[in-house]
Amino acid sequence: MIEGRANDLPDFQIFQTVVKYCLFIIIVPVSSFFLAKSLLFDGLLRLEPMNSSVYSAVVAVIVLHVTLALYIYRAYHEAEKAPAKPVKKD
Repeated sequence: MIEGRANDLPDFQIFQTVVKYCLFIIIVPVSSFFLAKSLLFDGLLRLEPMNSSVYSAVVAVIVLHVTLALYIYRAYHEAEKAPAKPVKKD
């Protein structure tokens, strides 16, 4: 029974990592849109509402690409570090 749980642990860790990055990829760009709009473009620069929305969307898209790049970078380097699973022969 312990052996079965030990084999599931890496899969569960992978699942946790994917869920964390999915939440990160959703929450961070949306937050950056509203923060950039309210604090930077509306508050500090006092732009028109349409212009501040467009610039905030550009900021959110850039942040989204950065978060996706971080996820891809981590996934690529995790794959290099992971030892190959032994193949079971029946």
